[in-house]
Amino acid sequence: MKSEEENCKFFEGEKQTPLLAHLKSETEPNQERAKNVDAGTFQEKVTAMEKVLYRVALSYLRQMQDAEDAVQEAIALAWEKRESLRNLDQFSGWLYRIVVNQCRQTLRRKKRFSFFPLQEDTAVQQPQESDSVREAMEKLPPDIRTLMMLRYLDGYAMREIAEALGLPLGTVSTRLSRGRKKLKELLSVEWEDET
Repeated sequence: MKSEEENCKFFEGEKQTPLLAHLKSETEPNQERAKNVDAGTFQEKVTAMEKVLYRVALSYLRQMQDAEDAVQEAIALAWEKRESLRNLDQFSGWLYRIVVNQCRQTLRRKKRFSFFPLQEDTAVQQPQESDSVREAMEKLPPDIRTLMMLRYLDGYAMREIAEALGLPLGTVSTRLSRGRKKLKELLSVEWEDET
């Protein structure tokens, strides 16, 4: 018969059998796997979200160059901080938040060093109908504008948007509804001003 000390050592892991090691790995949550995200998994997940990440950054920053820079910086930061990811299943929401935070940081940095470029071409262009919609979209809050762009300009389904951004489906639906309502208000005011 084994002594109590031997039993303790067995359960502390000094004498693990393959069966116990297998059971231990099954009971560990995805937290352990998330800490050890390898380069291949990371690249696969980032590539799957790439278009959404650029669209989100573009909706915040409104300039392609700034959006590209913000996404690249966010991906580099995510790689450095990958051990902070608690659950591999939450990767898309985690990376989305990093991109949004990077965009906000870029906006703060630009606000400190803002300048007005000289315009060489001062020719007046005739406004187009799509310009008024685009201008109205720019007036929406960034989180709603992002969802509206992904849904109506890029054609993503609400479920795809929810999964990519790590948001509940109901939240996506509610924000889209608010966005449509606000867009309708903005456009009706603009059209009333024209008549």
